[in-house]
Amino acid sequence: MADGSAGAVLRALLELGPAPRSSIARHAGISPATVTWQTRALLEAGLIVELPETAGASGIGRPHSPLALDTADNVAIAVHIAATHTTVAVVDIGGTLRQTTKVPHRTHAPYDILATAAAEVCRVRDESDGLRIVGLGVATGGRVDRTAGSVVDHSFLRWRDVPVREYLAARTGLPTQLDSHTRALMHAEQLFGRMGATASSVVLFVGNVIDVAIAVHGQVHYGPRSGAGSIESLLGLGAGKSAGPQGGSSLDDYYSDHALLERCGVASTMPELVAVAAEGAPVRGLFLERARVLGRVVAALIDLLDPESVVVVDRGRRVGGVWEAYLAAVREHSLLCTDPAELVVGSSFEGRVLEMSAGAVVLHSLFHTPLRALEAAV
Repeated sequence: MADGSAGAVLRALLELGPAPRSSIARHAGISPATVTWQTRALLEAGLIVELPETAGASGIGRPHSPLALDTADNVAIAVHIAATHTTVAVVDIGGTLRQTTKVPHRTHAPYDILATAAAEVCRVRDESDGLRIVGLGVATGGRVDRTAGSVVDHSFLRWRDVPVREYLAARTGLPTQLDSHTRALMHAEQLFGRMGATASSVVLFVGNVIDVAIAVHGQVHYGPRSGAGSIESLLGLGAGKSAGPQGGSSLDDYYSDHALLERCGVASTMPELVAVAAEGAPVRGLFLERARVLGRVVAALIDLLDPESVVVVDRGRRVGGVWEAYLAAVREHSLLCTDPAELVVGSSFEGRVLEMSAGAVVLHSLFHTPLRALEAAV
């Protein structure tokens, strides 16, 4: 409970910016005595700093010394393992992306990819003199067991029961946490994005793996088998049923990024395909088709969960008409949502989704149980 109060102080400073203790107490809903106690612990831990004394607004009132997050000295290393490359980044505890590097996969063999990731993490770690690394966050698609620290099943990479956390922790010497990139992105949106304190929310991630994260009362749902968020069979588009004229067996088989690249055959990467689609049909039509199908998925989730916020992450939304197709599908198929534009939004982290999702794997823990998280980092 004490560590939870420390987390409440950190989250208040994240949301308020530099603030006096009295404002922190009001915002976090905890007593001034608890704030005094916890800020002392957080100052000693080096997570916050005390700024020079200042007077109240307009120079009126007793002077006070505001507190602030120590974003200059505390960072997380973030690793995102995608279908074709690994991203290694540095994100500070205020949610600012400091640096990022992409390393292409040579093969899909798990330990080849992990060895390359570990080498890049060690390089970044060794070049981060003067910075405290609070942990290593790892995110990837597919079915991930956060508790065991393993990738249970990644359909595109064909990984099965790969002990990612154990491998990377042993080779980097850093406290390591692993999560599904969509659930991690939900944590990032809650901490650093537009969701904030939204009680119920949904994130739909559309990439080489298509899946969903669900949060109720601010808590991301995982499920006892680490499978919450799988939507392959939703709306009768699952295994054994045709997802389209080509007979795809699941949403991933027919509407994932890789599937669109194969269907088009005119580009080798998604940025290239998006550029081709921006020039018009017929490639643009495939992005519109995907938006209409996945818009139905969003509509079903809205009617099932009645969330306060829905985030859709799809690189294809930069193609003209795609975002409008998502909203039109929600408007047509949802019984609850009459104005999708007010409920359905894009990510807060356009252009840095992968880095922020991986960073949030470790930063989520830091902002909820900071003292325990730092003990693991020692």
